[in-house]
Amino acid sequence: MITTGVKSLDELLGGGIAEGVLTQIYGSFATGKTTLAVQIGILSPGKVAYIDTEGGFSPERLGQMAESRGLNPEEVLQRFILFTPSDFKEQRRTIGSLKKIVDGSFSLVVVDSITAHYRVEEHRKNLTAELGKQLQVLLWIARKNSIPIIVINQVHFDSRAGKMKPVAEHTLNYRTKDILRLDRLNTPGMRVAILERHRFRPEGGMVYFRITEKGIEEVNE
Repeated sequence: MITTGVKSLDELLGGGIAEGVLTQIYGSFATGKTTLAVQIGILSPGKVAYIDTEGGFSPERLGQMAESRGLNPEEVLQRFILFTPSDFKEQRRTIGSLKKIVDGSFSLVVVDSITAHYRVEEHRKNLTAELGKQLQVLLWIARKNSIPIIVINQVHFDSRAGKMKPVAEHTLNYRTKDILRLDRLNTPGMRVAILERHRFRPEGGMVYFRITEKGIEEVNE
């Protein structure tokens, strides 16, 4: 298991982010998804393959988070191998290339987000199977290398259900074992993480956290 850096969140997840499975983290804009993923990468021991499809990865923010934890920002940044696919087709190639790139020196893979390019494609329905294949490749990498893989997902408004739901919910939920939803609260900087599904932990558990210069922190620190 890899720590999230937040004790209460680790406990919610049964010890941290699990190896050999896909963990889905989803939520609306500015809920802390990228900050959480980067923090997990900073605290992981090895190299991090980070696929940034939204342009949200900031070396400056990573440096700020690393420095506030007493780590050398340059050394931490060197552990992050950044990929920036510009469309869904390139995303497929990037994920496929990880089969040869990721080895024992890696401790984490992050796809941030898995659905950004998928959402803007015109013939999205035809690409659902392709999205499933990409998730299958990621799952193979997670199992082969016994490392955690985080797939970040976006949300959309489901008019039938009358609420926000994860994009490509059925496809992602079929292959992600642990699902964490992040929501904003009315208090500035405050967020809540809700465990929607887990391999062995009860569903519906929640933890409050803050977004600070350091990254994600306990509310009561």
